[in-house]
Amino acid sequence: METRGYQFSYEVYADKHALSAEDQALIDASAIACEQAYAPYSSFKVGAAIRTLDKDIVAGSNQENGAFPIGQCAERVALYLMVHTLGRKAIDTIAIVVDNKDQLTPASPCGSCRQILNEYRSYQETPIRLLLTLERGGEVYEIHDVRDLLPFAFDGSFLGF
Repeated sequence: METRGYQFSYEVYADKHALSAEDQALIDASAIACEQAYAPYSSFKVGAAIRTLDKDIVAGSNQENGAFPIGQCAERVALYLMVHTLGRKAIDTIAIVVDNKDQLTPASPCGSCRQILNEYRSYQETPIRLLLTLERGGEVYEIHDVRDLLPFAFDGSFLGF
């Protein structure tokens, strides 16, 4: 038997004001998107804002549906909107803001979003940074590469591509 390990490091900032003005603006765009979330069932509103390498910003929010699981997460809404309106641009950073009274810490993307973001990261071949925080403020988690959240990601290599 062999034991292997996996770990990654991330930064935790006391609040968004410890970040650059550019990152604060991205978090603000995500918070505005969060206000457009439709979450009547879970009350778990999420906004995501994507900043491309050439500084375009596109945002989206989660949209629930009573016929689970056909709703869409904020990260996917923002990504699909970006691709549709701007094309397949390289992503620099994605800010994700959660608005839920019971959420005490920033929330990371769900498993499906991790897989989709990892797929896009493989397409662009450069890291995609994440900033995670709560709508009411507080700590910001900086994840240097979305790939760190899904170390055993399924990709085209499993299919012989």
